[in-house]
Amino acid sequence: MSNFASGLNFRQLEIFSAVVEAGSTTKSALRLGLSQPAVSRNVSQLEQDLGFTLFDRVGGRLIPTEAALRLHAEAKKAFKGIEEVVSSARNKDAVKKGSIRIAAVPSLSLSFLPKAMKKFILNYPDVTMSFETRTSQMSMEMVADRRMDLALISMPLAHPGLKLEILTRPKGVCVMPKGHPLAKKDVIDVQDLHGENFIPMSRSHNSRHVLEELFANAGVFPNIKLETSTIEMACVLVQEGLGITVVNEMTAAHHKPLGVELRPFKHPMNYSYAFVFPINKPPSEITRIFVTHIKEYLAETLGY
Repeated sequence: MSNFASGLNFRQLEIFSAVVEAGSTTKSALRLGLSQPAVSRNVSQLEQDLGFTLFDRVGGRLIPTEAALRLHAEAKKAFKGIEEVVSSARNKDAVKKGSIRIAAVPSLSLSFLPKAMKKFILNYPDVTMSFETRTSQMSMEMVADRRMDLALISMPLAHPGLKLEILTRPKGVCVMPKGHPLAKKDVIDVQDLHGENFIPMSRSHNSRHVLEELFANAGVFPNIKLETSTIEMACVLVQEGLGITVVNEMTAAHHKPLGVELRPFKHPMNYSYAFVFPINKPPSEITRIFVTHIKEYLAETLGY
């Protein structure tokens, strides 16, 4: 913050704005309950601090300069923001109400999200929620079309009308049936997958391309008879003993009690999940509270 800006105060801006709107120190003094000399001194002091003229004196009236009009416009924005914060703080019950429409990819909506939402609803029983499970691309389009307030997607993706806020970057794990020989290892390397019945994601997933590059560089040839479009399905196929897979640890953790073994995968997989919001419409306060809740839930329960 500049030295000048750090010296500004709310009352100074309020008096300045009143003079701009009233067109004279006399009228603005009546409006503010101050004396006319006090208003004049404030205007003169402000001009002195700024180092340029804010008003042209014409026939007893104060005509704001172009710079004054710009400053007034920004001051009004600041006043509005302060009023909204104060109003929200005074009406805490209103923050606990509202509705949230969410779209999320299957790897999140079918893993930790239900439990996280349960805890949120217990804390905010008057909030209504609408939830859709969709692909990342479809989830983004639903937010762009205003059918959803926010989405949780798998990266990397972008949309000109949307902004992204990273949620987490989980590591990769190898998922295998209980008793599988690889379960004896502490960490799974790409060479360990040679000749194994391997269940990859379809090529619409970035992780498939990362793995194929690792296989090619290491001269590894896994046995691929099955592939799937969802991480959840890959884990279910592993549960049935149809092979092993490499997925993000956050989703895989949901399947650990269901008959699979998890081991860290040695190589970075570049997994990344993000919240998506409209770029020109700030999320509601209850939506922001929900986003913060999801981040805190992951930190508390999964260590992310």
